[in-house]
Amino acid sequence: MKKLLFALAVVLGINASASHLLGGMIGVFQTSQDSTTIGMALVMDSQSPIPPPNSLYIEKWEMNSVGWYVQNGVIELTLATTSTHQGQPLINYTSQYLDLDSNKYRFIYQNCCWGMISNSTNSFNSNFIISADYWHIPYNSTPYARVPFIINQQVGIRNTMKSMWGWNTFLVSPDWGDVVELIQTDLHSGYANGTFVPQIHTQLPLHVDNDSISWIPSTLGRYATGFEIADYRNGQKIGTQRIQWTFLVINSTLSIEESELVISYKVYDWYGRYVGNDLDGLKGLFVIRYSNGKVEKTFIN
Repeated sequence: MKKLLFALAVVLGINASASHLLGGMIGVFQTSQDSTTIGMALVMDSQSPIPPPNSLYIEKWEMNSVGWYVQNGVIELTLATTSTHQGQPLINYTSQYLDLDSNKYRFIYQNCCWGMISNSTNSFNSNFIISADYWHIPYNSTPYARVPFIINQQVGIRNTMKSMWGWNTFLVSPDWGDVVELIQTDLHSGYANGTFVPQIHTQLPLHVDNDSISWIPSTLGRYATGFEIADYRNGQKIGTQRIQWTFLVINSTLSIEESELVISYKVYDWYGRYVGNDLDGLKGLFVIRYSNGKVEKTFIN
């Protein structure tokens, strides 16, 4: 069965502590009304000696009749693309198409363990954990990162990622009319009893809103934090993504190349049939699949 790739244009299932992750994000995407796929993007420490595995697994949790998430399986993800982002390996994984019931799901990926983090006292003993909560209703795909968040931050000045949402920006919300909210959250160490457990850490003094992320780091080092994207429709929360991210504070970022957007793409109709390589003359709802694996929905009048 053909696989659908998810891209950040934005972490790794390496079950070994020798491989440390710098950041990651899970996405859930509908490609038709009865077809869903899971994608995960991971940023790996460039000093990690272990290459990315060809496959890894994420936990699948489903809400029961009393409102608790209960694990009822695992999902295999296979290696889709590898590249680099600001000098660090960037790896994308994707699942086969899934047939989900109309319910609420939670997908969790855990990797042992974090490496050295300057603002955490127990990072070496903490799992790296990211997740996505997803309500399987029509036309619901989670937001995703068009390009990864910036990793390298210059010491002593304000570093700003702006603007966060929209076209040619960091984050995209693929479903029209949904309301998204980006906030800063904890650095996680694990998951137990339905709760994401925070590390013992000092929270970074970031300015985070739907327009930008900015920070003035005062000292060199590696600093990690969490981000959360909440997705609302008609006042109800239909999705939550929990991102973990590391910033590398360095003396200068002048020589660091940023990620470039990939412009080649193919167009498919809502049922997955190939239409062509451009949008000229089209009307209606279409799915755009970019060469880097990113997927977008668009409506053309």
